[in-house]
Amino acid sequence: MNTEPPDDLFAPVVVRSAAAQVADRIVTAIRDQPIERYERLPSERDLAQRLGVSRPTLREALAALELAGIIQSYQGRGNVVVATASHVENWGIELLPTQVFEARLAVEPQLAELAAAKRYPEDIEQLKAMGRALEEEFRTTGHYQSDLPVHRAIARAARNPILERALEEALRYTESPRWVALRSQALIPDHTRKGHMDEARMVIQYIEDGDAEQAGEIWRQHLRFFRDEMLAGLKARPLPVDDASGP
Repeated sequence: MNTEPPDDLFAPVVVRSAAAQVADRIVTAIRDQPIERYERLPSERDLAQRLGVSRPTLREALAALELAGIIQSYQGRGNVVVATASHVENWGIELLPTQVFEARLAVEPQLAELAAAKRYPEDIEQLKAMGRALEEEFRTTGHYQSDLPVHRAIARAARNPILERALEEALRYTESPRWVALRSQALIPDHTRKGHMDEARMVIQYIEDGDAEQAGEIWRQHLRFFRDEMLAGLKARPLPVDDASGP
């Protein structure tokens, strides 16, 4: 008789990040109603001391909560709860904004390198078409909604369905209204939009030329800049609350 315990009994223990645990603690306070809607959270310094975490860890948790539409940051006023207890009843944060970017930085430069190495003619034409559409939108409006069509075209051109699915899994966490609003906010400065357009133009050219090393590097640089601009925007330019009855 086999007396060995089942394999899943001793599956690896998943240790959640400190920032995810902090976010959970704040949401628990909202759900159990010690903190109510439109109530201001304690100051960052006070919260960090109470929770026994660093200010950067706390800010990462607050960024995740804001992107999820749980809190709203106001200049000079701090962080205000905009969700009700029922809104967070089934809360469970698994991914933080920084982790989404970590995943994309691990996958997307490699996709650009593979696209440059393989260079299927039909893929190059599709990628150039996405680039032209982005350029036209930028030329006629001075802005653009998103360069994700270029990112996805590069992923298809890499001809690796496993890595392409990995990118789509990461992008799934960037579709919330809060994330979309923050992305648009990060693209407000003229120099940011122009810089992003230049990077998109360069990665397409490097891929067409078959320069895998440069394609990967410029796409890595593009993602790093975008990450920094988006996450900085959480504090630099607070987004408006959707509910007009709020503060």
